[in-house]
Amino acid sequence: MHASATRLDTAMQAVDVFLDIDGRSVKALIPREVFEHRLRSGPDPDAWLKSYEENAEVLHSAIRRRFAAKPQEMVVVRSSDFDFLGTDTSEPER
Repeated sequence: MHASATRLDTAMQAVDVFLDIDGRSVKALIPREVFEHRLRSGPDPDAWLKSYEENAEVLHSAIRRRFAAKPQEMVVVRSSDFDFLGTDTSEPER
């Protein structure tokens, strides 16, 4: 599985990723909260993109799990998908 496209969606405050999963094109929306609270990125959109690149493997795994639970053309990654990391705060470290 690989990302066929990644783009910043500033209106939604998220990163959109299009992945090929089992021959299907799946859009995944990764909100800023995932980047800032779970993956400890900075608060600006460029930091979210950098965090996506640095954490693509774990993010793709979360997308695959969401898709396996409910196969659909679009999935939304949630902070709860990363409970195994054990780090969540109301404010990211800066």
